[in-house]
Amino acid sequence: MEDGFIFNLKQTSIEVIIIGAIVFGLTMLIKWPIKKFTAKFEENKRKAINTIIVFIPMLLSLVFNVLYSGIFKNVWFDVMTFESMATSYLVAVSIYAIFSRLVIIVKGTKTNSTDIEMSKQAVKYIKSNIKILSKTLKVDEKKLSEIISKIENLLALKEEITNKSFLQDISAVENINNEIKELENKKIEITESINISQYQIENYKKSLNNKGEI
Repeated sequence: MEDGFIFNLKQTSIEVIIIGAIVFGLTMLIKWPIKKFTAKFEENKRKAINTIIVFIPMLLSLVFNVLYSGIFKNVWFDVMTFESMATSYLVAVSIYAIFSRLVIIVKGTKTNSTDIEMSKQAVKYIKSNIKILSKTLKVDEKKLSEIISKIENLLALKEEITNKSFLQDISAVENINNEIKELENKKIEITESINISQYQIENYKKSLNNKGEI
């Protein structure tokens, strides 16, 4: 498991990891005042307000990735920006999972009513993230299938041009090669995104299994 996590980190750019760490830190800073503010409310109202915490890291990931892409790459709201957003969000969530586990180790294994409530919230949080990751995975898999189909069509077109020497167009073949190269790069990027999503989903499912939820 650790080897897989390290492998996925190696496939992720340092900028995305840094953004993920920043998102985690800011989420923690924003989270505590909200929880403190809602502590005086009755339980149902408090829980309803606290659900916004789940969306804080996602929103921060989007904002920072858009700003980074716009300022340093001069590109706003393209596909890569949203893919980087998803990855930095996963990094932030992974850091949170490690942080939570360290907190549990430090506090020990107390089993009072507060711990039970925290466990329920953790399960709800994990299931919410599995749902989000599953949707992202389906979108990526669809994109990958479309890219593979386009590559196959371009290869068939290239073969047809090169086999018919009297119709051979060097410029057309070069253009096709460039398109194939660009699609191959996108294929690699989406494949990496799929691997990361699958890895995170498996980890979340193992966590739920350990808690007896599945």
